[in-house]
Amino acid sequence: MSLVFRPAAVILAGLLLVGACSSSPSTVGTPSASTPALIPAASAPALSASAPAASAAVAGEPCSFLTAQAVGAIVGATPVEVAERIGRGDCDYWLTAAKDAKVNVGVFTGAEATSYFESTKGIGAPQPLSVGDEAYSIFNTSIGTIVVARKGDAVIAVQVLSGALEADQLRQATALVEAVLAGL
Repeated sequence: MSLVFRPAAVILAGLLLVGACSSSPSTVGTPSASTPALIPAASAPALSASAPAASAAVAGEPCSFLTAQAVGAIVGATPVEVAERIGRGDCDYWLTAAKDAKVNVGVFTGAEATSYFESTKGIGAPQPLSVGDEAYSIFNTSIGTIVVARKGDAVIAVQVLSGALEADQLRQATALVEAVLAGL
């Protein structure tokens, strides 16, 4: 499967620790090229979208990798809004109307995937995981838990920022990565 992804996602490593997720209205717009994946919504406008009914991944459609129902089954709360981050190749699944809890899913391929996988290690203390060909997790109280996994030429990144215990967020993020991998 050939997936289309945006260069802005590669910039994630330097900006991921921007801060805690804050509430902001969802608007239609084009984020700047320096706005990376997996950061608070206040930093990047989003286009509201309904979760697709099918679970099959669609190239160039980041919200097609998981349905809102699939995310809800894993994290215990069905998202109240699903919003693609235009031009970034990732999707926010907002767990509350206040936008203070979310799941973010991004899938990358090719050279961008390799760069993303390596550079993201620099934002924290990566802990190895047994998912895909190679994987690690990073926890930070302001960004929650991130699991980054590589399988073949694809890299899957999942952020869970839910206020749950670190161990619960890790379990949820790992299960979400496994669900995406199953659909690739």
